[in-house]
Amino acid sequence: MSARDRETAVALARAAAALDGAVVGLGTAALAVASWVKYLAASGALRRIAAAPVVAIPDLRSLLSGEGDGDGDEPVFAAVRGHVRVPPRGKFLVPPGSGEHCVVAKHTQMCLFNEWRGIFGWTFDLHALFFKSLKEQITTSFRWVPFVLVDPENMTGMLHVKLDRAMQPLPLTTVYHKLIPVESTPYTLFQTIIGNGYPIALLDEEKILPIGKEITAIGFCRKNKASVEISSCPEIPFFLSELTKDEMEAELSSRARTLFWASVVLGTVSICLLGFATYRSWRKIKQRREARQAQEIFRQTTDDVTEGESSDEEAGEVGDGQLCVICLRRRRRAAFIPCGHLVCCCNCALIVERHVEPLCPMCRQDIRFMIRIYGN
Repeated sequence: MSARDRETAVALARAAAALDGAVVGLGTAALAVASWVKYLAASGALRRIAAAPVVAIPDLRSLLSGEGDGDGDEPVFAAVRGHVRVPPRGKFLVPPGSGEHCVVAKHTQMCLFNEWRGIFGWTFDLHALFFKSLKEQITTSFRWVPFVLVDPENMTGMLHVKLDRAMQPLPLTTVYHKLIPVESTPYTLFQTIIGNGYPIALLDEEKILPIGKEITAIGFCRKNKASVEISSCPEIPFFLSELTKDEMEAELSSRARTLFWASVVLGTVSICLLGFATYRSWRKIKQRREARQAQEIFRQTTDDVTEGESSDEEAGEVGDGQLCVICLRRRRRAAFIPCGHLVCCCNCALIVERHVEPLCPMCRQDIRFMIRIYGN
């Protein structure tokens, strides 16, 4: 790891451990809350999918006619499985990469970068972890045409799929995948010298929803003039999928269980961390209050020293082993806490205390407060 990455890691560690772990505790609590929100969303989606009936395409009209008010205009949440087809007199797509017939085509071009330390020994691996999206260059084109789902065993009906506002991932199949090398340029040489990531290849990928693929559509079914259409439900993570309804329930059940225990564990850890940080902060506040009181008492007792005592000590009546190690003139009267060393007079002890980081002259340990020692 380079010096720059090491400094960044140290700064992140200090920020995480700030306030005796309170920052880590708050971050863990935020993760616990996010996991709990996702658990509630997964549980709600699981209950909704479990309650959705599995309807064959030819039976959709009878289901819609029997629900809601008498007109059959109310949408019904249901799961339907069928094969992808183009509607009568409809058009299909032929992507240039694969040449296959499809109804949805997604073409992606992504520029791949290579990380190298360079002649100066720099690296940006740690920074790329946080700023990777700023460097990635991705171009995506998405095309689709109207399509329907049909039951191959009973071709009496069809279900029109409405993709206008669908946010869920589609069951696309990768049919074209090619890595195109990028030619070197003078700018690439400059990037190599300074150690930055430089482009090495262009990933050209194409995904399609082919005609004839069997998928499950789960959402709101409603009548639209003479046809029946299905649209997505934003509250569930599925709309068009290769999974069956039972497989969707199993996946959501596993996800909800994982999120539940993750939220419980993260919540417990955050409570422990915040409790520890609160206890440490309370102890520090208590120690500061005690140190402030002890310093006030120390100053009061120092001010009460008579001129006679000071003159006696300065007159040479004090042995060498009892002289202050700083001024070498007065008797040692101030003991530093918590180390307990008695090495300074009261005046020099006050001077030591005024330093930015007061340290004991003997052991260099931090000084919390001082106490005056009386000889008799």
